[in-house]
This record gives sequence, structure tokens and C-alpha cells, in this order.
Amino acid sequence: MYNLSCVFSVICSVILPIGMAVLFCVRNKNSWKPILFGALTFVVFQVFIRIPILEYAMSETEWFIIMSSTQPFLYALFLGSTAGLVEEGGRFLVMSQLMKKQRSTLDAIAFGVGHGGIEAILFVGIKAVGLLLSPIEQAAPSEVFAAGAERLSAIAMQITFSVMVMKSVRERKYIWLLLPFIIHTCVNLGAALAISGVNIWIIEVSFLLAAALMVWFVVKEYRKEKPDPRQTEA
Repeated sequence: MYNLSCVFSVICSVILPIGMAVLFCVRNKNSWKPILFGALTFVVFQVFIRIPILEYAMSETEWFIIMSSTQPFLYALFLGSTAGLVEEGGRFLVMSQLMKKQRSTLDAIAFGVGHGGIEAILFVGIKAVGLLLSPIEQAAPSEVFAAGAERLSAIAMQITFSVMVMKSVRERKYIWLLLPFIIHTCVNLGAALAISGVNIWIIEVSFLLAAALMVWFVVKEYRKEKPDPRQTEA
């Protein structure tokens, strides 16, 4: 069971995102650029900017240390809101300034594949590969499996957030920038629920259901933009 959980987690957090990126590039040779921009946006704004600041605050700022140990809900709200602010702000900045010729829904989906894919690899994939190769069990099988399942919903959400932010850039309607920030923050509050003792699978199933709704939104946006072949033939 442990090895199967590790394999599942590796598939969800390494093989799937890489496979999606390769498939996009094979089917549309111009997709490599938004995929790369998506990955770099996460690395720069999350890994190089937000996380180091949080690590500094965790070790040097008294109020932050107290909040993290005594107020799990406020702590999760703070982490979730800063993640949403940094990631959605970074997404908007890159899309509006560096992707002026690639603003279709398909480009936004590719961006989300890069963004969510590199997040999955860095936060879960590397560890999952290590667990799979380790001769001893280092985590409960259910936890390893849950980590992989979480990446499925997280990648779907990152793709949806990218489509929403691109819609904001393209249509200049900032509700589509505010909405992913709010959803992003709410999703991260799931960590507080887990700490409070809520069953992890209730949270994961809720995330998967939310992700399914988001996939429906992405498909709807893509179909709206995709030309009708009957009209093309006419």
C-alpha cells in the first residue's frame, strides 16, 4: 500500500505535469513560452520572494511567531492571503507585461500548466520520489496518497486562476483578478481546518469537487473562444 501511494503521488506531482507540458508543446509549438512564464512566475514570486520573507518573519518577528503557535486560523488566513496576493499579482504582472501577443484562453491554460506543474514538482514531487526510492517507510500511506490527490486539484485550480487573470488582463475587468485571490485564500484555509482536527479526506474531496467546477469554467471559456468549425467552413 505504501509503495502504491508513493507511485500515485509521483504520477500526480511529476509525471502528470511534465506530460501535460510536453503534450501542449507537441500540439502547439508556441505553448512553450506561456508554460515557461507560468513556471518562472511561481518560482520568482513564491520561492524567491514570498517564502524567504515568511522564513525571516518566522524567526525574527515576535507577533508572527506567536500567531503561528496560538492562532492557527489567523495563521492560515495570513499564509493564504499572502500566497494569493503574491501569486495572482505575479500572474497579472507577467501576463500584462510579457505576454502581450499571447493572451488567448489556451495560452492561459498553458501558463497554468507551467505554474501548477512546477509547484507540484517542487512541493510534492521531489519528496514523493525520495519516499518511493527510500528502503523504509517515512510517512503514512494515506498521507502520501492525499498529497498526490491534492496536487490534482491544485493543478486544476492553478490553471483556472490563470484563465481568470488572463481574462482580467484581456477584458480589463478586475473582478477576474479579485476572484482568484479570494478563492486562493479560501482554499489555503483548508490547512487551518486540518490543524483543527477535520478529517483530511473531507478537505481533499471538497478541493476535488471545487476543482471540478473550475475545470468546467475553463472548458466553457475555451469553447467560447474556440471558433466554430462550421462557421470556418462557411
